[in-house]
Amino acid sequence: MLKKVFNISIISSLLLFLFGLVLAVNAEGFIKSITVAIGVVLLLIGVFPVIDYFRYRKEGLGASVGLISGIFSIVCGLMLLINEDLLMILIPVFIGVWMIINGINKIQVSFEIKDLGEKSWIITFIYSILIIVLGGYFIVNPISGATTVTSFIGIILCIYAVLDIIDCIIIKVKVKSFKKELDKIENNVVDEQ
Repeated sequence: MLKKVFNISIISSLLLFLFGLVLAVNAEGFIKSITVAIGVVLLLIGVFPVIDYFRYRKEGLGASVGLISGIFSIVCGLMLLINEDLLMILIPVFIGVWMIINGINKIQVSFEIKDLGEKSWIITFIYSILIIVLGGYFIVNPISGATTVTSFIGIILCIYAVLDIIDCIIIKVKVKSFKKELDKIENNVVDEQ
């Protein structure tokens, strides 16, 4: 049983490492693939309500709501399929705006901490400035920001996978050692009887 768990853990860590490697090496391609996949899903999700509208349109208001949501979904799906960079631009811009708003709030908090006489306010202030600068970077360079973050996530996943494999090996060695010690104790008990 333990061997099976160990093997599953090693295999899952290797798969995670490969996934992280893909993210780290080809972040832009990965994001574009996800964008296309989302576009296809939205397109498919939109087609069915439109078809249903034409099949059941005489039944009232519910069918027209399906038509509107279906058309909206189809348009969004087509936009993603036509412009694969759209998500790579929009998501970092939204994150950048959120980071700037968050950074401004943190600056306010840092000044309130300063007014209380705390000397640690400067740490919060510097952190806030860094958040604002990073948010601005995401807004000005959204594609670069998206690929940088995706690559960083890939690197973190690779590091995690390697550490997990090392941990599995250490545990396997410890279990073998423990089993040997347990066997020695059992043999000594049997010999004494």
